[in-house]
Formats: sequence, C-alpha cells, structure tokens
Amino acid sequence: MVGSAGIRTVEEVLAALDTEFAQARRPARIEACPCCLRSDKIEVLLDRPRKMLSVGDIRQYATVVMLGAGSAVDLRYFAPRILELCHTGEMDFPDIEMVYDRLRLADWTSWPESGVLVELMDALWAEVLSDYPDACEPSVLLCAFGAAAGSVAPYLASWSRLETSAAVHSLRDFLTDHVVLRRGALVPNNTFWDVDGVGHREVVRWLNGGEARRAVARALARPTDDRDRLRSLAESRDLLGAGA
Repeated sequence: MVGSAGIRTVEEVLAALDTEFAQARRPARIEACPCCLRSDKIEVLLDRPRKMLSVGDIRQYATVVMLGAGSAVDLRYFAPRILELCHTGEMDFPDIEMVYDRLRLADWTSWPESGVLVELMDALWAEVLSDYPDACEPSVLLCAFGAAAGSVAPYLASWSRLETSAAVHSLRDFLTDHVVLRRGALVPNNTFWDVDGVGHREVVRWLNGGEARRAVARALARPTDDRDRLRSLAESRDLLGAGA
C-alpha cells in the first residue's frame, strides 16, 4: 500500500527481483518475427543467465515483446532483469512507460510474483515523496503505473498529503513541465498516456476537480519557515488555478 511504513527501498526491491522470480523458468524458445528480434539475440537470451544479460543483450527483446516477439511466459522470466536495467538507468530505451505497458499486455497481475511488482511501484513512488530531485519523474511513473495497473488513485492520494518538501517541489515541477492547458482543462502531456484509460481520467480529475487545489491550500495553511517550500506551493496554487 502506498505510504505504508517499512516498505523496502527501490534498490532493495530491485536487488531481490531475481530471487523473487526464481520460479519463473528460462524459456526453451522464443517465438519471434525475424524482423523484430534477430535469431542471434534470441540465442543469447536463451543461453545466458538472466542476471548476466546486458543492455545490449535484452534491449531489442524488451522493445518488441508482446508485439512482434515473445509471450507472457517468457516476459515473466525476463521481467526482473528488464526492470532492473530500466530503474537503475542503465537502459534508457525502451522507455519505462513502454515496459510497464508490456507488463499489462502480459497480464502481470496473474503472476505469482505480482506482489513484488506492486512493492516496486510503491517504492518508486515513495522516492518521489522523499528524494527530490533524484527520484524518477512522477510524470513517468504515473503514466507507467496507469498503463500497468489502471488506477493511480493511491499515488495521487499520497501525493495530496504534501507532507514532505520532496512532495511539494515535485508537484510544482510536474505542473510546470508536464501538465498543459488544453480546451480549458489541465492535462498531463506525457505522450505515452492512454487518454481513454482509468489512470489518465483520474489524473485529469485530480488536476481539475479541486482535489489538488485543496491539497495545496491545506499545505499553505500549515506553519513553516521553509521559504522554498512556500514558494513552490504558491507556484502550484497559481498553476492549478489555470484549470479552475
């Protein structure tokens, strides 16, 4: 659950993924269109231990899996390494949003290891609320989590508490750089969003329905001597007012 005490850090969850997915067996073969995934790449994927796969070994597979190559069965096996490389910054393509959409296509919630993937998402979001500016951008995570899980309501609810400077500053940055005014409404500008999806509707409602504005107003009412925090809150209030 987002915001719960005692969750492992992102680094701890990533380090544990290979063990957590120990029951996922290495595939004997990978079905693929040859123009999407070359046979030499498949050979490496099948022969090399998962943990030893490099970015060069797995990037092409991660880009096309569930589209022109692979299946839910083999993605379950390779997912730990793909996620590790994505979230450590070693692999900058495919984009994180693309990776999480592939998990959706593979019906990851039916996997025995689904719990640790939820834990990873919670840990990533906890960093947004605690580790500014080094955490992954909330614009990326909300879109990725929306693709994978549908609802992002728990993440928006935890952000709305604005209990930390990291939460405050990351909201200001999100509103400044990753939200646009379109037809009188504030909308996220990440092009990977499924604009008909549940998560996108939740973010748009949060931005325009008053919840985000009320959260900022509550935070501004709290006593603080942190001028940077107050400045970020004031900027967020003004930016949210554009959609009112």
